[in-house]
Amino acid sequence: MKTEKWAIVTLSQDGMVLANRLAKHLDDRKCHIYTKDKYANETTKIITADITTFMGSIIGEYQIICCIMATGIVVRAIAPHLEHKSSDPGILVMDTNGEFVISLLSGHLGGANDAARLVAKRLDAQAVITTGTDVKGTMAVDVLAQKINCTIDNFTDAKDVTALILNGDPVAFVNQENCDLDAVILPNNIEVVVDLTDLNNLNKYQGVVITTLDTKKTDLPIPNVKLVPRKLVLGVGCRRDTPGDRIIQAIQETLGSLNLNVKGIKALATIGLKAEEPGIIEAGTFFNAKKVIIPNEMVQMVQSRFEASDFVFKTTGLYAVSEPCGFVASGFGKCLLEKQKLGGITLSVWLDEN
Repeated sequence: MKTEKWAIVTLSQDGMVLANRLAKHLDDRKCHIYTKDKYANETTKIITADITTFMGSIIGEYQIICCIMATGIVVRAIAPHLEHKSSDPGILVMDTNGEFVISLLSGHLGGANDAARLVAKRLDAQAVITTGTDVKGTMAVDVLAQKINCTIDNFTDAKDVTALILNGDPVAFVNQENCDLDAVILPNNIEVVVDLTDLNNLNKYQGVVITTLDTKKTDLPIPNVKLVPRKLVLGVGCRRDTPGDRIIQAIQETLGSLNLNVKGIKALATIGLKAEEPGIIEAGTFFNAKKVIIPNEMVQMVQSRFEASDFVFKTTGLYAVSEPCGFVASGFGKCLLEKQKLGGITLSVWLDEN
């Protein structure tokens, strides 16, 4: 697991004292302190632009940004650079006395609530958390999705169902994909059911949360949200210098033909020869999927299971790429689609059931 990166930003001498103290208490994180030139020392980075421009330059570089300054300054500085709750970093604000640490932005998905609690514990401060579900001791849909390694299909739907949960209304949780709930404590008003067919009496519920990879429209008369588990592994082979947009399009069309949600892509798997193939790297970034390189030795151990290609052997020294890579990377999972030849691109689709 990568070490969490924190930026600590301050504009005053008192703020620098607290920033140095905080960094010492976060020695298990990678921390960079930013301040004005006149307050800097050999360990700090210097803010050379105005605060709004500066915040725009770092907002995509850190998981957590802790600002030791007035809340109003922070709000105005970050406002032009915010995109979406699914991608914005967690933003904290502290007073220069270190008495309070405010979870200002991305409390759930960005981790600001947990970060505020961490800082409060280590500096003996008071965490200020205002998200409704935390205040009431319940759970938002985005937190549930994060805990069970899912992505949210539609954030508007998630907001509607979260409001029901917060209000204490009965909500069904249809765990079609058998996501692991062992470490999740659900609020009392969320009831787990196995399948949509179990919802015989919809009058019992005000909303529904569904884990599914299926893109088909859910025809329910009450608010509902889909949580998409990241279980799909694609074995990918391609000719040298295949453009990334072609690979992306091929993946989209292939999963679309299966009614599978692209948000469920966990990894793209290929061989070492293709490790630096720009098109595969671009596709991995586009789908936010891990690039998994399968050693030739592993491919050779399983390639007899799949259709062999003399042409592939001449170019790679292996008789198959897409299927063996997908098979191994999915933890020897279930094949959802055998190798498809798509004009210089080969794709196979696998379900990681581990």
